[in-house]
Amino acid sequence: MVSPAGARRRRVAIGLVSALAVIALAAISGLGVLSAGARTDDDAGVSPAQYLSTGALGAAAADDALGLQTPYFDPPALSDPATPGFTINSGADQPDPFLLQQGGRYYLFTSQDQVPQHVPVRSGTTVGQWGAPTDALPDPPAWAEPDVMWAPDVAQFGNHFLLYFTSQLAGVSPSTVCIGDAISTSVAGPYLASPVPFICQQSLGGSIDPRVFDDGNGQPYMIWKSDQNARSNTVDTQIYSQPLSADGLHLLGQPTAIFGPDESWQGHIVEAPQLVLVRGNYFLFYSGGWFNQPGYSIGAARCAGPLGPCTDQSSGPLLGSNSQGQGPGEESVFANAAGLWLLYTPFSSALPLPGPPRPVSMAHLGFGPSGPYLAAPLEVSGQS
Repeated sequence: MVSPAGARRRRVAIGLVSALAVIALAAISGLGVLSAGARTDDDAGVSPAQYLSTGALGAAAADDALGLQTPYFDPPALSDPATPGFTINSGADQPDPFLLQQGGRYYLFTSQDQVPQHVPVRSGTTVGQWGAPTDALPDPPAWAEPDVMWAPDVAQFGNHFLLYFTSQLAGVSPSTVCIGDAISTSVAGPYLASPVPFICQQSLGGSIDPRVFDDGNGQPYMIWKSDQNARSNTVDTQIYSQPLSADGLHLLGQPTAIFGPDESWQGHIVEAPQLVLVRGNYFLFYSGGWFNQPGYSIGAARCAGPLGPCTDQSSGPLLGSNSQGQGPGEESVFANAAGLWLLYTPFSSALPLPGPPRPVSMAHLGFGPSGPYLAAPLEVSGQS
């Protein structure tokens, strides 16, 4: 997403919720949603790394080893690409959705939709049935502009949770955005923020869109985007990866650029990275193009490892403009006992800002020999 300059981003609204959405929600409700980046999930009895990382096992052996009903990774492909997802929340503007499960509840984090919530979080026992939003970060750090926060990511490290977020440096010109971190013993917070930014590549325009990745062997990584497009329309942004300490509080070694724009539809921008490991293969999901344009889309690249390099799977996006909206993007991936899911906002923001609000949608994912694909929403491990 592009860095805001003091204005909160609002989105174009659509009023489309099909009957399939209700059925699909029933198919996934009650199942323990697992964060693709979380360290453990004792409630579900299996870690996200086990769901998303199956080493060198073959397809059938991998499914059997995890006790998953076939097909988990390779469900039937979506028959109607014009309607790829279904809405799980609407109302306030909710870009950059991130979903996890803890203690029998689902937690939906989104970018700042309205003051006074700096990092809105909604929770419920069923996906799509949320309580009122609360603020996961009621006291933002002094370095951050309190009304300019977005792209939350939450991961569990041992007995504590870490919230990573993006904000604008207060009082700095030209405007520069950085990634912050905050700690809590509760998944919904409140989180206590560190007094200094966690990542801030000021020479590159800043750093945004943090996402934790667990390599399946206990080594976590931080994945993020450098924000060159905040200052130039012609300089390529980059996706970076860097190892994290076991407690998630420190970066180890040096950052490595793992992916950049290499297709015409991306323009000069790739952002919102999400790295997953499926059957021994690393896949990077990302958004490409300008966040406020119809060409804003979601792509997928195959990576050699958590430190790259990554190469696009095709010359076009995985999910682009469709009958549900133009310019979908800002995705995250999570896994549950029904499969893997793409969480995203289904259409781009409106100009001039602020525009009408944008909801949160979900789409089912499959993984075949050619990589990720959009899967049929109802053919999920016998859930129909």
